Amino acid sequence: MPRRRWPSSALAAVMLVLTLLGLAGQAPKARGEDAPVASLPSGYWDRPLAEQGEAPQAWIEIERSLAPGACGECHMRQADEWRTSLHAKAFSPGLVGQLLTFDAAGTARCMDCHAPLAEQKQAFEQARAKGVGHLTDAQGLAAFGNSCAGCHVRRHQRFGPPQRDTELTGPSNDEMPHGGVTRTTDFEESSFCSTCHQFPLSMAVNGKPLENTFVEWQASPQAAAGQTCQTCHMPSRRHEWRGIHDPEMVRDGLTATFAAEVEAARFSIANTGVGHAFPSYVTPKVILQGVALDAAGQPVGNTAASYVIQRVVAYSGGRWIESSDTRLLPNQSATLSVPWKGYDRVRFWLEVHPDDYYDRRIYDSLLASFDQAGPATTLIAEADALAAKSSFRLFEMELTHPR
Repeated sequence: MPRRRWPSSALAAVMLVLTLLGLAGQAPKARGEDAPVASLPSGYWDRPLAEQGEAPQAWIEIERSLAPGACGECHMRQADEWRTSLHAKAFSPGLVGQLLTFDAAGTARCMDCHAPLAEQKQAFEQARAKGVGHLTDAQGLAAFGNSCAGCHVRRHQRFGPPQRDTELTGPSNDEMPHGGVTRTTDFEESSFCSTCHQFPLSMAVNGKPLENTFVEWQASPQAAAGQTCQTCHMPSRRHEWRGIHDPEMVRDGLTATFAAEVEAARFSIANTGVGHAFPSYVTPKVILQGVALDAAGQPVGNTAASYVIQRVVAYSGGRWIESSDTRLLPNQSATLSVPWKGYDRVRFWLEVHPDDYYDRRIYDSLLASFDQAGPATTLIAEADALAAKSSFRLFEMELTHPR
């Protein structure tokens, strides 16, 4: 019996009704001792991801599509949230500007995380071969970055977390749109995120991979308490993945304390809720800043003080070198002191530069290396301007001498 071909406008309504009625296919197995929990297929995260192949002939166009817009026809909330995320912007001007200078092999390695589908790599290479790889409209699926299918689709089969509220796992009815879905608790585990957010030891610098987030989390109090990456970065299953670019997220992960003591004013930042090193990657730079103020509230020259929280690395002589690492592991803190020295007021604040490494090193170096203006130059210049605008301040406070 052929499957019914749902019009796209009706597909979302049908899915919504079935979900509300609890009739979304045959009941998958629930968690429990007597019901084995479904797992992802072996090799789910083997990279590069394999091609999806041909979708079933009976599927309508929206079911065949790997574009996030097609997913958003039914999964509207998730798609709207994803569009606000850095995952949606993973195929950014800064990345594409660099890819235009790489060969296909180097490009593919970067796209393993930034646009992981085999079909995305093909789309970008086709656009590049036509001389339009720099144009978003010509990049096809690649332009969507790390989108829905990168995490949820393998060989046109859909996978996702346990059913909301019921926590049911396992396969649903394959007569449902796009053949149904297999639900598994793997989507709730931090290891699901580690494929892209944990670099191998082969990429270690001074004994630590350039991105060591999963291992840092494993040693954290949050991991011991059962909090996963998704607990903080996907609360209530929101597909936003907020991180260091988000002031509220940063504020919630830190505790700021201020003290006006007799000899000096002090400002401390503690990593009380981040769940890994703050910051985890080598890109951001965070600075505790302080300065004495005169009677008019203006900064006094030569009184400015700062403390930098950052992992400083550089690529030199064919290898990576780490010159310093002042990042804060969970429950560690940093303190900045400003002596009074005749002034009665001190202002403190925390300065966050999420894209410092790219802004001050990578992009400037690339722009200086380009022989002439072209698409790569334009994209890197755009990325450089965006990176410079990503900085923000938190925890501004003025203290008065305790007389």
